[in-house]
Amino acid sequence: MTMLTALVRRGGRPAAVAPTIELRAAEKQYGWLPVTVNGGERRIAVVTNLRLIVGDEIPLWAITAIRPGAMPWSVALEVRGRDVPLVLSGPWVPWMSVVLCAELYGTAWPPAFAPVATVPAPRRTAEGVCVAGGK
Repeated sequence: MTMLTALVRRGGRPAAVAPTIELRAAEKQYGWLPVTVNGGERRIAVVTNLRLIVGDEIPLWAITAIRPGAMPWSVALEVRGRDVPLVLSGPWVPWMSVVLCAELYGTAWPPAFAPVATVPAPRRTAEGVCVAGGK
C-alpha cells in the first residue's frame, strides 16, 4: 500500500493484472482479494477501473464516499442506492482503498482526508525549484 500510495502521489496509476473475470471494453483488472463484508461473510472482491465486485457488482461511479472504517484494515464505502455503508475489512483492504481513490479521485486518499503520518509532497516554485511542503 505504501509503495502504491507513493506512485499515485507522483501521478502514477495502479498496474493492471491478468484478469480473473470477463472484462468489458477498456476495462482493466487491478486485483482480487479476500474481504469480510459488513463484519460477517467472507468473499472475494475484484477491483477494476470500472467496478468493484463483492458478490454484488458496484460501478465505481456509484461510490459517493470512501471513509476509514472503525476496525483496523477496514473501509466504509457509501454507495448510491444503499441506506447503509458497505464495510469491507481484511489485510488487503488498505491497498484496495488506494486503488479506488486513485480511480475515483486521482489521489491516494479520499477528498478531505489526510492521513496523520504523511509528509507534504515536494512542490515546484515559479522558478522551477522543488521545495519541501511548508518551506
